[in-house]
Amino acid sequence: MAESIKKDLVIIGGGPAGLSAAIYAQRALLDNVVLEQEAVGGQIILTSEVDNYPGVPHTDGFSLVDAMQNQVKDLGGDIRLESVNGISKRDDGFVVVTSENTYLAKTVIVSGGATPRKAGFEGEQEFAGRGVSYCATCDGMFYRGKQVFVVGGGNSAAEEALFLTKFANKVTMVVRKDHMRAQASVQRQVENSEKIDVMYNTS
Repeated sequence: MAESIKKDLVIIGGGPAGLSAAIYAQRALLDNVVLEQEAVGGQIILTSEVDNYPGVPHTDGFSLVDAMQNQVKDLGGDIRLESVNGISKRDDGFVVVTSENTYLAKTVIVSGGATPRKAGFEGEQEFAGRGVSYCATCDGMFYRGKQVFVVGGGNSAAEEALFLTKFANKVTMVVRKDHMRAQASVQRQVENSEKIDVMYNTS
């Protein structure tokens, strides 16, 4: 069995939060490693336009992550593509077991990010970040003056539809069932909006 690797800090997740943590850890002279199981950057690398990151106007997700990753490496940071299989607590810290190594860490930061729930329609994966979005707050401005479809009938879908009326000319909610699951007060806002249409029984 390979010898455990000792670290002051293990950061699980190589998205913007994890990379930011790595930058601060390097500046604090903490021996750390970033563990990412898929692609460094997380969901943001699928975003074709990023206009809401302070100090970096008019960029895309891939370029933004590339700059973050380079900054970590320039500071001497360590980023590894390894899948975490388990974490256990010990008196002197934590044991992190990955697909490649075992780490002994004084501290662990978990920045796992989020994975959007896919709607399952044709072309969804192909156009992710290029017309298909999972965050109205992040991407709403890109749909100014356009027609937008929101899939879902719960609170999140209804609230995002209402938010998108600030930008889009028309918002159509695509609801699988014959009714919405959103709270009554939110449904009333949807019904009272001149910009929102609702399509039911679309499964």
